[in-house]
Amino acid sequence: MTAHLTLQRFLVTAALLLSVPVGTLQAEAPTLTIIRQHGVLRIGNEMVFPRLNFKNPTTGENEGFMADLARALARRILGDEKKVEFVLTNDETRFEDLQRGAFDVLIDTTPSNLEKVKVADFSGESFRAGSALLVKRGSPIKTIDDIKPDTRVAFVTANPDIKLIKEKAPRAVYLQFENDEDAVKALVNGQADVFTQVVTHLYAAATTNPGYVPTGRFTTKFYRIAYPKGDTEFGAYLNDFLKQMRDSGEYDRLFDKWFSAYGGNTVR
Repeated sequence: MTAHLTLQRFLVTAALLLSVPVGTLQAEAPTLTIIRQHGVLRIGNEMVFPRLNFKNPTTGENEGFMADLARALARRILGDEKKVEFVLTNDETRFEDLQRGAFDVLIDTTPSNLEKVKVADFSGESFRAGSALLVKRGSPIKTIDDIKPDTRVAFVTANPDIKLIKEKAPRAVYLQFENDEDAVKALVNGQADVFTQVVTHLYAAATTNPGYVPTGRFTTKFYRIAYPKGDTEFGAYLNDFLKQMRDSGEYDRLFDKWFSAYGGNTVR
């Protein structure tokens, strides 16, 4: 956490405390205090994945599961799902942006790891991803167990999970590509029978190629909400929010809204 952001939180919290009569104070997470002070929830997101969070070029509105999850959080904190602002960030600077207060939370395709927890804290699971398969609708290939010696498997160099398929089906035909676009083109043009990649990429591919659908997730990667380091009260608030979303059925409703036509529970 930067000194500037720490000072900002101190001043905002101190001002709030001085304005409330003694005896009525209740502890509140510093991040919550800042959000309520601003009157808007600022969400960091790369806005690159259709079905997750993508700015519609026609309407200018952010659409997708992550965008709706952010709106639900704004409704919980501020009582109005419209009081949300989406702030564009990227892989290289998103944690630095969070530290310097460019936005309040990062709701994106964000897993945690040992390096990231040094600069931010993370909620429980907000979305379950991992590698899966993209096939033509009606394909007999549903899982990696269906990959046979003559199955043509397209994959990208950057996805290490291909090794799991190679271990399972060493005699399949493997077609290596440097990017998703070329791999998907090979699948659509009939040069490959299946394309394997992380499900977020497969949802994007299925969105622009409606004759194809993700299936058979075979690894697991948890995405989480990242929030300012050290704000344990806000972490508890976020975990309670996610639990209530699931308990109420709202989480399932949002999932079905954005993914039921694109593999749904077969890759959940």
